[in-house]
Amino acid sequence: MFKSLKAFIANAVEFQSRIWVVDEFSGPHKGSAYVVNEDDFDAPLQWMRRKGYGQAELDKVDAMRRSQVVVVEFADISHRLVRVK
Repeated sequence: MFKSLKAFIANAVEFQSRIWVVDEFSGPHKGSAYVVNEDDFDAPLQWMRRKGYGQAELDKVDAMRRSQVVVVEFADISHRLVRVK
């Protein structure tokens, strides 16, 4: 039980230290980029859930390591996400 509690706490602390750079490289806002700091949210990937991303995209992004880049499609817009921290 202690091991699972420790893992839960470590995961909660870990998500709040994550920072993402999101680049829209297709669609109406092509070329725009923004930074997302998960310190501003109450749950992991809350910023993506609010936008309506699907579970497959959430799982893909949640599993990212630092400096990793993934491309996700959402509402016919291609986003390039970089996990910075």
